[in-house]
Formats: sequence, C-alpha cells, structure tokens
Amino acid sequence: MRALILAAALMLTQAAHAEEALTNCDKFASHPEDPDRVGPAVETKNLQFDKAIAACEADLKADPNNARLHYLLGRLYFYNNQNEKAVAEVRLAADKGYRQAQFVFGAFINNKRPFAPTDVCLIEQYWLKSAQAGRQAARISYVRHAVQGKFAGCKVQLNRDQMQALLDQVGKESPNYYERLYIEDLSAALKTYNPS
Repeated sequence: MRALILAAALMLTQAAHAEEALTNCDKFASHPEDPDRVGPAVETKNLQFDKAIAACEADLKADPNNARLHYLLGRLYFYNNQNEKAVAEVRLAADKGYRQAQFVFGAFINNKRPFAPTDVCLIEQYWLKSAQAGRQAARISYVRHAVQGKFAGCKVQLNRDQMQALLDQVGKESPNYYERLYIEDLSAALKTYNPS
C-alpha cells in the first residue's frame, strides 16, 4: 500500500513539473541529471555564471517559492565558488521538497563542502526524502551508506526490506548495465546488513 501511495505521489510530482513554465534560469542553468528539469541540460563547463545568476535571481523575484529555481541558483553559486550561498539555496530547495536538491544537499554534507552542516544524520534524512520521491542516485546512495555503517548512530528509517525495495526500483528503471551490477552487489551486502 505504501508503495502505491509513493508511486501516485511521484506521478503527481512529475506531472506538476512537466506543466511548469520554462524560465530564463532554466535555460541557463538546468542540471543534466535533474529528473525534474524543464529546460535543456546545461553542462557545468557551459555555464555562463554572470548571465545565469542574474536570470535566476530575477526569476526568483517573480516566483520566490519556486524550489526548482532555488536549486538552480544554488547550483550556479556552487560552481562559481560561492559556497555559503550555494548551501543556503540548495537547502531551501530541499526543504521545499525538490528531490534533486534533497540529494545534492545530502551530497554537500557527505562531501564536507564548506558551510554545509556536519551532521551525517541529515544525509540520511535528506537522501531518504529524495529516494522516496524517486531520485535514483538517492536510492542507491541511501542504501550504500546504510550498509557501510555511515548512518550508525542515526535513526535509520528504513528496514532491510524497504531498502531492497529501493534497489529493486532502481533495477527496474535503469537501463545501465554497470548500475544494475552495482545494484546486485548492494543487494548481496544488504542481506547481511544489521543496523546497530
């Protein structure tokens, strides 16, 4: 039943993103791996920071509650070495429920980025939200970190069967051979996983 509710929520979220208007911020800053981007993918090497930051800031003035735009501005700040602003914008987008931002904010913490919090339990919380919203990278990262004991001391919110369900979903949705091999390895490690 829980899986049906999550699937319905995911479909509604995707439908809502598909109807969102393309902004100048999207045109200049959409991340290639963001499953909810509405604009063309812009590789990091092609970002035009001054133009893109100005566009995103202007678009956010018109639509200050748009989580996607906050995420994109955070992405620009990050790659333009404005780390404090990047962390703040990405966290704001994550707290508004944007699944790409939830994954990236967890990655900021995991990778010990300047100005990111240091509490590893926040990684678990944000990656879980992102994973439950359907972000593939969060599904894999959540299980990998749990199995490796990186969430020891945290309230790990998923049991072994629920984590396997995340991996099963990745396997169903991924056409990538190497990703599927990695899922097999994680599934094997999960069989012996015992949270402490």
